[in-house]
Amino acid sequence: MKLTPLALTIALVASPTAAQDTMSALTRAERAYHSLETLSARFTQTIVNPMLGDPEVSHGTLFLMPPSRFAMRFSDPAGDRIVVDGTWLWAYSPSAVPGQVVRQPIPNRGAASPNLLAQFVDRPLEHYRAYYVGEETLNGELVDIVRLVPRREDLPFREALISISRETGLVLRLIVQEVSGQSRTLVFSELETNQPIPETELQFTVPAGVRIVTP
Repeated sequence: MKLTPLALTIALVASPTAAQDTMSALTRAERAYHSLETLSARFTQTIVNPMLGDPEVSHGTLFLMPPSRFAMRFSDPAGDRIVVDGTWLWAYSPSAVPGQVVRQPIPNRGAASPNLLAQFVDRPLEHYRAYYVGEETLNGELVDIVRLVPRREDLPFREALISISRETGLVLRLIVQEVSGQSRTLVFSELETNQPIPETELQFTVPAGVRIVTP
């Protein structure tokens, strides 16, 4: 669902219960997040850069063990991965930059966290101004769409749209408009909650011959 600024404005003006709907959706999402022991899901990521032409589409599996362990393991491009092991953020992209992995300390909470879910649903109103956009059906589930605008100016994105399942409170789609003008859309499917995750999925082992780079 592509929403233009005009469509967003119309949606906000047209809904007399927008504030109530926003609070209801975000409360449901935050409650669902804090009830998680683990989460795994398939994802499709689409990046659109106006300067580069065709969208870049990738696929993989997301793993989450709140509050501070998180991983995105890509099947396409195969071998790429982002791992947050509770202490370090590891970003490894052999498809683009072979021979090195970036390692850096991470915050565990709030809007600066690389945890794609926590940064939008963990105490969201402390970090964002929130607006109710509307509802739609996504992958067979009714979702509420909420627009989040950062309260701080030092974050790398201008706004985000999160689609929250009316039934489970889980985020099924995330659309981020980055400061660079690039947009990133993540759609989640086959979500499983509170099931064991193999320890190796939330760890990063440096491959032989790969150099660690710390910004």
